[in-house]
Amino acid sequence: MCSIAKRGAAALVAASLLAGCATGPTQYQARTLSAGQQDLVADKPAELQPLYRELFQEGRRNEVLNLMEIGAAAWRTGHYDLARAALDEAILNIESVYADNDAARRARSLWYEEGEKDFKGEPYERAMVFYYRGLLFLRDGDYGNARASFLSGLLQDAFAEEEQHTTDFASLIFLAGWAARLDGNPTLAEQHFQEYRLFRPDGPIPEAGDNLLVVAETGSAPRKLADGVGHYQLVYRRGKHIRAHGARLAAPAPRDLFPAEDVFFQASTRGGRTVDRIIEGQVRFKKNTQATGDVLTAASQNSAVAGLSAAAGGAVAAGFHTITAIGVAAEGLSARSRTRADTRYWHRLPDGLHLATLRHAPDGGPLHVRFLDEHGQPLAGADVDAAVHFDDRGNGLAFASHRPRQHRSLTEGTAP
Repeated sequence: MCSIAKRGAAALVAASLLAGCATGPTQYQARTLSAGQQDLVADKPAELQPLYRELFQEGRRNEVLNLMEIGAAAWRTGHYDLARAALDEAILNIESVYADNDAARRARSLWYEEGEKDFKGEPYERAMVFYYRGLLFLRDGDYGNARASFLSGLLQDAFAEEEQHTTDFASLIFLAGWAARLDGNPTLAEQHFQEYRLFRPDGPIPEAGDNLLVVAETGSAPRKLADGVGHYQLVYRRGKHIRAHGARLAAPAPRDLFPAEDVFFQASTRGGRTVDRIIEGQVRFKKNTQATGDVLTAASQNSAVAGLSAAAGGAVAAGFHTITAIGVAAEGLSARSRTRADTRYWHRLPDGLHLATLRHAPDGGPLHVRFLDEHGQPLAGADVDAAVHFDDRGNGLAFASHRPRQHRSLTEGTAP
């Protein structure tokens, strides 16, 4: 009985210790801005100043996250130069996770608490950085770099920290095809569109005379939450207060935009498989570190790593040497990991992406976009006029966004 009592007491002590550990990610004190940083913030548009202030206050640890927020906000409000600069800097930081420096090693290591890593984003977040950068290239008429950006997004979608998965980010495949078509490569475009149809059999393909891409975003970002004793399990939940689930062109001719992407699905799956506990995957990683390293190294030797057809060309293949380096690094990881979930996420992402292409004259005026509820009925007061921007070659891009009121810190919906 005495032995049983001792074991019971030990269990209670262990439980209390575990409960004491379940405090969530480490809290960090905001930094004081230097005079130069204060001047830089003051020089930015008023609606973006809070985001730049957070960029400097939170420092390197959240730099990529804050650059993502700035990039999306600047895009939606028509500050395209700022959007380009923020997204380009985010991309440099994201890709530095594979470089030989301390920050890169911390991002790859498992012995640091999750919340202490420099933020690089989950695969869907990194893919969306290239989505926005690709749209900016399209707006500028730089179709080759637009396609390269969308393909880079596909690679990021396929690459998770733990292992490789088949990419299924269908909207990026469609956009790569659209960019190839505008770039005068119909054969390559057709390859992309055929692959797109594998994921979206009912998805419309651009007709021969189409010269305008319409992009509509709905809803709020997928949420990351910590769950389980010790807060070590990372779970995903759909964004809150979502009212718009679809979009329709009301003028010049009524037509529904196709729901090409569910961003929450992308967040909560890997290659179509549901992800419930990302951090638990790293706990298993402790037991299978050598095996994971072997898988990554082997994956770098064949095109299955990205799950792309030959249409991807050399842009994806260029990343294989990087993946080999990751495989080698994984083989040397320590088993002493601290696995508290990292719940930081990109708040300005949408829940859904809706696409359409059509023929539209450069002097045809704005497009009237009507947002729809879950039953396909128009939302009251949710119509917007989406400005249309045409490049020097007569190809256009229109963008509209509907976000829950709780998430509208900025005026959105009329760019580009």
